[in-house]
Amino acid sequence: MKSSKYLTITIAGALLLFLLFGGITWYVDPLFHYHAPNSRFQYPLYDERYMNDGIVRHFSYDAIITGTSMTQNFKTSQMDSLFGTHSIKVPFAGSSVRETADLLDRAYATGRPIRYVLRSMDTSMLPIDKDSMSYDEYPAYLYDDNPFNDVHYLLSKDIYLTYTEYVFTFMRQGGNSTTFDTYANWSGQYEYNAAKLMAEHVRPKMAEEERRFTEEEAALMRENLEQNVLRIAREHPETQFLLFDPPYSLIWFDNLYRNREIDRIIDLWELEAELLLSCENIHLFSFYDDFDVILDLGSYKDSVHYNQKITDHLLECMARGEHELTKENYMEYFEMLRVYYKSVDYDTIFAECPQEE
Repeated sequence: MKSSKYLTITIAGALLLFLLFGGITWYVDPLFHYHAPNSRFQYPLYDERYMNDGIVRHFSYDAIITGTSMTQNFKTSQMDSLFGTHSIKVPFAGSSVRETADLLDRAYATGRPIRYVLRSMDTSMLPIDKDSMSYDEYPAYLYDDNPFNDVHYLLSKDIYLTYTEYVFTFMRQGGNSTTFDTYANWSGQYEYNAAKLMAEHVRPKMAEEERRFTEEEAALMRENLEQNVLRIAREHPETQFLLFDPPYSLIWFDNLYRNREIDRIIDLWELEAELLLSCENIHLFSFYDDFDVILDLGSYKDSVHYNQKITDHLLECMARGEHELTKENYMEYFEMLRVYYKSVDYDTIFAECPQEE
């Protein structure tokens, strides 16, 4: 009888303990799974794949900045100033087109009147399977409407220590809730040095044959854009979609040159433009002709990632309607790019860079 009573007390105590910690997590809700930020707390925003879903479902906004690392340095304060919006920023580093589409679907399901979506179009993510996901270990219990698997959130020691308890630690340290200007923003964490970038650039061996844009790649890209970009734009004509091709550095183009795939990539971009410009509420901005940026290696931390100055510049250009492609100009635009990037003297520019053996 004594052992049975002890077991009962132990189980009851454990349940009370779980309920206590689960109740605290629910009340604080560090991942915004149940409600908007509690005004009693200051919240650190720092984990995109755990926090973005709660942000789109429970924050107040009428515009969204989303996409890959190409959008992480955008500032919502600048977006709001230029477009008269009340925006949030919910990027996913390294995300596929499907991942971003899923998040937008969750945002629209809330019924919010979304006026603008600013979204990056990353070349490597276009000719891939429409259902491709960049990450396998998503916290799926945060992304569905099943209340039963919320035990993984409410009763998880890892969640409590990593997120719930950190809110209290953050406040004890004097922290104020992270703004969307600084959320996921990495620009100030890196060195921008052209000489260092050139020294680190290892040029690929020169390919023996041209690599072409295949019918298989074109088919994958059509399906990908139809499901994950065009569908959403057609379903939501009330939204203006500001899509942009990021300005990768000249080092990225040198890799294309050495791999003999400049024509392949430009053919890909032409198809992208053809497809996206079929929607009246899609505005496609292409910054591959922003040569002052692309040639300024001192503004890049690697071959593709640019600093805050360039990020601010891109948003200003989009607000002014600069670098926007239309049905009337996109073919001429890409022919100009084809001539330009095939005429660059890469071997002279990168003569001091190491090469693959």
